[in-house]
Amino acid sequence: MDEDEYRKTYQQINETRCIFEKALCSLYCACSKSKPFRLADRTCYGCHSPADQQQCVALLEHLRNQTKFVFKLNDIDGPLPHNKEIRVQNGGLSGLQKMIGVKAEKVADVQAVVSQAINEFGSIDKLPYDLLMQSVMAFKARPKRRPK
Repeated sequence: MDEDEYRKTYQQINETRCIFEKALCSLYCACSKSKPFRLADRTCYGCHSPADQQQCVALLEHLRNQTKFVFKLNDIDGPLPHNKEIRVQNGGLSGLQKMIGVKAEKVADVQAVVSQAINEFGSIDKLPYDLLMQSVMAFKARPKRRPK
């Protein structure tokens, strides 16, 4: 299956895409609203709740905008390069989880963390992004495997 065909099929099958799909695929996060499926030997994730998905979209857009300065980028139109996107998603969610008082290594439920943070801070706009950026910068992706 070529990439264009893959993307077309993906969009037909997955109408409500999980915006934190990279975080879920990295096995650092899980979500009660996600629905995994396989397409062309790849694991993909959709979202059961369009309303919750919109909260996640807004959060990720804010996280990406805040990383412009951190990553020394002029403009961000959509996803970042893979490694930076992994750091933004996993580091941002990890930092958010710490802010609401959950002390766990991995994020067990993205939707629950986002909802609780919105309840505590009032809205996605009011989250302390300066503190979240510290978690984004501190997040270390797992090292590349070296052939033996």
